[in-house]
This record gives sequence, C-alpha cells and structure tokens, in this order.
Amino acid sequence: MSIAYHVTLVEVREVRGLEDRPLCGGSRWRTGNLLFLAPEAGAARQAGSGDWALASDNEGRRFIIWRADHPRARGLVIQPLDSQYCYELLPA
Repeated sequence: MSIAYHVTLVEVREVRGLEDRPLCGGSRWRTGNLLFLAPEAGAARQAGSGDWALASDNEGRRFIIWRADHPRARGLVIQPLDSQYCYELLPA
C-alpha cells in the first residue's frame, strides 16, 4: 500500500504521560496516511489532556502525539497543533 499523503519527518521534543518506548525525546518519526478528523485542533487536545508528546519538523511546524481510541485508529497518532487531521505515526 502506498502513502496517499505528504510524509513529514518529525523529532520528539517533549513527552508527558506517554511511556511508550521508543517514543522519547530526540526520537524520530514520520507521518503516514490520514486516519480521521479529530473534533478539535491539536493545541486544544494538548491543553485538555495529560498524556501527549510534542514533536516538530525541520520547518518549525509543531505536532502532538497522543493515544487514540477511535473506530479508525487505536494507539498512537500524530496531529498538527493547528489542525484537526490525525495521521499514522511510523518509525522514521
């Protein structure tokens, strides 16, 4: 299966409440296919939840990584802070 969306490489900057290894500061990940549309932007999710990680790409765009419990995805997903779109999170 091919990726249908732009692949973004990110580096984890901060981890809060997610103890998944190898998800740790400095680890590198990439986005995959679009999974679902969240009810709120990533920045609102960060403010309302204690379990997340922050990551950024080489263009300075910031992302939140969080544990989804959604019909289309269970487990860690990545979401831009300024967007409602949630994507697969894959090792870089």
